[in-house]
Amino acid sequence: MIAGVCGGIGARLGIDATIVRIAFVALALAWVGVPLYLLGWILLPPGAEAQRAAAAPSARTTTRRAAGMALIVLGAVLMVRHSGVALPDAVIWPALCVALGLGIVVWKAQPGTSIGRAAAARIAAGTLLLALGIGVTAAANLSLSAVLDGLLSGGLVVGGLALILGPWMAVLLRDRREERLQRIRADERAEMAAHLHDSVLQTLALMQRADDPARMAALARRQERELRGWLYGGGPEPNQATVRAAVEHLAGVVEDRHGVVIDVVAVGDAPLGPDMESLVAAAGEAMTNAARWSGCSTVSVFVESAPEGVEVFVRDRGAGFDPAAVDGDSRGIRDSIRGRLDRVGGSCDISSSKGHGTEVRLHLARS
Repeated sequence: MIAGVCGGIGARLGIDATIVRIAFVALALAWVGVPLYLLGWILLPPGAEAQRAAAAPSARTTTRRAAGMALIVLGAVLMVRHSGVALPDAVIWPALCVALGLGIVVWKAQPGTSIGRAAAARIAAGTLLLALGIGVTAAANLSLSAVLDGLLSGGLVVGGLALILGPWMAVLLRDRREERLQRIRADERAEMAAHLHDSVLQTLALMQRADDPARMAALARRQERELRGWLYGGGPEPNQATVRAAVEHLAGVVEDRHGVVIDVVAVGDAPLGPDMESLVAAAGEAMTNAARWSGCSTVSVFVESAPEGVEVFVRDRGAGFDPAAVDGDSRGIRDSIRGRLDRVGGSCDISSSKGHGTEVRLHLARS
């Protein structure tokens, strides 16, 4: 705040500058803080506070750096104390407790950040250290009656300020909360309007100019998938890191390529690991076969994810076929479905008969 030294050091280490300033104040109690600050003012390049790191350090790295700075301060204080030029122990140790507690509270109680259990525990520990340092300092320099009189006077002043400023602060906080909620609603409405303009309205305009009913149906189905993904999580292009999202994505691809309707119903979900990618690829091949050869306009896909495994059912009410009569040179079922699942320990059951449709059951245990 004076020359930007603490801000530059905090930016370089990736920690809050207030912690660095508290450390310099603690070092000043040992008569080394001021010379170090002047030395940093001389040696640090101009604009060091604005030179931020390209990538923010992780929380673990920040914790280690803050702990390292605390050890540096403690070591410097001990070294100067043993040299005999520091303040007496009755002053310096309570002051260090106050500095350490204040640093922990400031570090963990950053505005605009959520406080978890671990951070709350650290804040409580820092507050206890802060109170301990202040209490020891007061006990060493003041009498008990003076401390009680000061607490009583301070309590009366705080109570009076609360009675005077309390209603005004309550109204101010309520107005600020309502303004924040209104801003959030306005942002949500603007985002929804922009998405509907970019997706739904554009699709409706294309459907008005389309003469082919199949093309219109394909456009409507694609827009329905995008809108469902946007409304129920994942955005207009959902993250395909789960089995459900990957199967729905493949169903959309098969719909666009073959002009059939793929109805996907999913219960539960599972992460998309390498083994599950094989299951999804086999399901995609089963959907493609049903779209190409069944002669049915609708294919039903059911995905069930349980803790013990994932099952995918691909059903159609089309022409059907005899699985035993499939040519051995046909690689669709042998390699793309059964082969994929065999390599990852899965299973495939195909039930079909001519004129009664086909059901493909794919199963893979979760590791």
